Amino acid sequence: MASKKSLETPDSVPVSALAERVAQELVRALRGRRSRIELSRRLGYRSNIVRRWEAGECFPVAADFLNACVRIRPQVASIFVRFFQRAPEWWDTRAGFTREALAAFLRDLRGRTPVGSIAARSGYNRYTVGRWFSGLAEPRLPEFLTLIEVCSRRMLDFVAGIVEPAHLPSLAADWQRLQAAREAAYEVPWSHAVLRALELDCPRGGRTALWLAKRLGISLAQVLAGLDVLKRSGQVRQVGRAYLVDEVIHVDTSGDPERARSLKIAWAEVALERLRSGHRGSFGYSLFAISKRDLRRLRELHLEYVRAMQNVIAESTPGECVGLYNAQLMDLATAQNALE
Repeated sequence: MASKKSLETPDSVPVSALAERVAQELVRALRGRRSRIELSRRLGYRSNIVRRWEAGECFPVAADFLNACVRIRPQVASIFVRFFQRAPEWWDTRAGFTREALAAFLRDLRGRTPVGSIAARSGYNRYTVGRWFSGLAEPRLPEFLTLIEVCSRRMLDFVAGIVEPAHLPSLAADWQRLQAAREAAYEVPWSHAVLRALELDCPRGGRTALWLAKRLGISLAQVLAGLDVLKRSGQVRQVGRAYLVDEVIHVDTSGDPERARSLKIAWAEVALERLRSGHRGSFGYSLFAISKRDLRRLRELHLEYVRAMQNVIAESTPGECVGLYNAQLMDLATAQNALE
């Protein structure tokens, strides 16, 4: 679910600075009740390197940190599967977190976004960023986290594959807000369309429930139900008859597969309803014979398109309309499906 805002950081604090604090806290969470020297020894170091990591004096490369996590928390080995809700073709559990695997992960997140754009948003040197994406160099943990946030706005979800973000001081408040926003999307799907409509430019005092209903083509009751859940989750407040956005959060709803499926069904039904009523938009289909390999290739191309689309959305101004994007790509076979 796209929006124009990621983690809550003051204007003077770049994402890279937040990522450094998060990296320190991740090391502390990994250590648990062990002493710093004890964890250093367990990871194969003679020096008390963990103390330096926690102090922010230096940081491990991301691959080394993730491999260390697996030794202490084996479930971290499935972090990429949890993140994508599928096993990426480039991921080999037996090989572990290698430089090549992390570079492939970052390329997946990047899609076709120019390296220069990512370098500008991350604050890192363009040449260095290019080497990280190609696998010629390894990002350290804070750099890796920064690239995840810049490319996907999902650093919180990635961290959740290692430790509960609520346990990290730098992320606890953001995680609480994200969970509330995610629950709102699951509970009342139209609530996020209402939230998107509240981002639109309109005359002062014009963001009333009736105005929202007209902008979205839905009933007043549907708008009020959406506004109610948005107010309860702290994303919207009411001022007289108008409603104002307190916070816009990037929400990925794929973490709960069953509830995510219900959301996809709900929005597919909206598209179907508008198609039946002759609503303007792009509706189409194509049936074709294709190899299993190339059907999977089409899926990857589609994912690249979605990432590029999200970048356009994030940078688009002014807010003039609320768009709905629906897509289906499938193997019609019910057995030996190419996209399983």
